[in-house]
Formats: sequence, C-alpha cells, structure tokens
Amino acid sequence: MSIRNLFQPIRNPVFFKLFLVTMPLLSGILFTFMNPSKLDASDFMLIAWNPGQELLTTGSIYADYPYPLWTVVVMLPFTVWPPQTAMVLWFTCNLLMLAASLALFVSLFDWEISPVLFALVVSLSGFFLPVLTSIWLGQLTIFSLFMLALTTYLFLHQRWTWLGIVLGLSFIKPQVMILLAGLLLLWALWQRRWQTLLGFGAVIMLLTLISLPFISSPGQIIGGGIDSHLATYIQRTSTLWGLFLSLGIPWFVPLVISLTLMIWLGLIWLLILRGTEMSSNQVLFLFSAATMVNLMAVPYSWMHNLTLLLLPLGYSLALALKVKSRARFAWLALLFVIMHPLMLGLFIALNGPDHTQAYQIIPALALLPTMYFLEFQTVQQGP
Repeated sequence: MSIRNLFQPIRNPVFFKLFLVTMPLLSGILFTFMNPSKLDASDFMLIAWNPGQELLTTGSIYADYPYPLWTVVVMLPFTVWPPQTAMVLWFTCNLLMLAASLALFVSLFDWEISPVLFALVVSLSGFFLPVLTSIWLGQLTIFSLFMLALTTYLFLHQRWTWLGIVLGLSFIKPQVMILLAGLLLLWALWQRRWQTLLGFGAVIMLLTLISLPFISSPGQIIGGGIDSHLATYIQRTSTLWGLFLSLGIPWFVPLVISLTLMIWLGLIWLLILRGTEMSSNQVLFLFSAATMVNLMAVPYSWMHNLTLLLLPLGYSLALALKVKSRARFAWLALLFVIMHPLMLGLFIALNGPDHTQAYQIIPALALLPTMYFLEFQTVQQGP
C-alpha cells in the first residue's frame, strides 16, 4: 500500500475486516498500559468472582449485593476459575468486545474513513480514560458498550427480534442503558413491533428463571442492596447528582435538571416514537443523546461507565468532518479536548482525598451541547 492510499477512503468498510484490523491495534495500546496477568480487577472480584464463589459454596449471595442476581449467575463461567485465570479470561473478552464495538460504530457512521483516520479513531478510543479504567478494574462496562453498539446496528438494520434480545441482555448491567432501552421498548409497543417485545421479554424471563434458585429475598432479583449502595456512594458518583451534591447544592437541583433533560429527550424522541421516517444520522443522534442523558441523570454511575460516550464522540467526530469551513478544525480540537485533556485533567486535579469521581461527568456535560450544535450546523449546511 502506498502512502497516498493511507489517506484514501476505505472501500466497503465491512465489520469483519474492520474487526480484524482493530484487534491488533487495541492489543498494542492496552498492553502498553497493563499486563493482563497483573490487573487490579478489584471490581471484577467485587461484582463477579467473590459473590460467584459465595454462590457456588452456599447456594446464595449476601443480601446487600447491589446488582441483579442474574449478573452473578451469568458471570459464573468466569468465576469457577482461580482469580488470575478468571481475570485474564475476562480481559480477553473485554478486548474482543471493545474491538467489535469500535468496528460496528465505524461501519455505521456516515463518513469516508481512511486507514489513517481509522487508526487514529481506534487509538483515541483505546487511550480513552474510562476505557482503560474499565478494563483495568475488570468492570462490565465494555459489555454494555458492546450491547449499545449491537442495539444501534440492529435497529438500523431492522432486526427486530435480535434487537429485543440484546436489549434484554443489556439488563445484565441495567443502569447505563436503561433510558435507551425504555425508549426503544416504548417505540416497539407504539409501532407494534411485537418481535422486539417478545425477544426482550424472553431474555428477562430467562434471566429471572436462572436466578430464582439462588434468591434469599425477592428484591435480590433486581439488586437487593441498591438502596444502601446508592445512599453510601451517590455523592461520589460520576453523575449530575454526584457533581451537585459534592458542591453542597441541595438534591432537588440535580433532580430538576435530570427531569428537564429527560423531558427534552422524550420530546426529540417523539419523531421516532411516532414512526416518522428517520435517516441513519438522525437515529445515531437520538441514540447518542439518550446515552448521554442516561449517564448524567441516573443517580448511580461511575467514571468507567463513561466508556459509552464513545458512541456520541464518534458521531460528533463524523459530524465535525462534514463541516466545510475552517471551523472544522476548531470542532475537531474541541472534541479532542473533551475526550482526553479535560477527562484526564479532571481525574488528576479533582480526585480529592475522598476519591470522588463526581467531576468526571463534566466532559459529558460539555459533549451534549457540542453534539447538538454540530447536528444543527450540519443540518443547516446540507449535503
């Protein structure tokens, strides 16, 4: 391949080819920062391995486990191994799911992507602080990102039964996609897409059935300890709630702002709920907006969950590349600042003695209006 070809648009950027190229790129980035055999993986141990061992030993888990019981049950294939082996297996799965997610996103965005731009996008995504944190801690967030990518792909390709199945699987870690899932289920009901509702219902029923033999109280099905967990950590979470409460602002302020954001989200989603014909770009905008509002407004979410910002960041990048004036470079620079210097700077400067992550929501707060104005500008600009 000549140097000139590196800057030419990729012909037919299909998922499989993109995935094969993404894997070695991501592997090189991640291996630069971490050794798979020496991961922290403290969240993996807390969420999956320790309760999984407890489940295998006693037939139940502690009453205050904050996630749905089916999360532990689904993760049992990893928790039957010794900790080091389990961590490496989960790291490998995270690497595969991250590569698949990025390949799906790149194939869905409306842009002419060259090999150089593709390598840059993958590199910026791999170096994204929430991505590195999620993999280092062994979190389930990369799985949620994969579910988000599949949801977007399946909706755009009208695979309604599989869409419902994936929405059901997203409830293995429910809080980071619950708004998008709810809106899509409402759309399916409105449009009588019974396949989607049946697929979703079948998965939720299956997850419930595999959990029933192990429950010690009905509340464990959806997370028996979520109330106490929320009360303990809400002020430190990477949400609007954590940001305002950490600044000493009363709880009703984030409540009002969160409700306002959700009302705005519902209004812009009326187009799709009413069945108005939508372009793929409009769908990507609505999915991106739902993802960001979810991360801001749901009271319990940590910095690693901001990995899901890769969808709105990628869509905003595709929009910025369409800007025809010199302003394109200003938009691209702003997106880079939001994604990296701002995110990293907040983490270093404002972590504080109590290890709060509240200020990490600021990049999402900056990205939402940025994406909105880019969307407005490209619509006004036309093709």
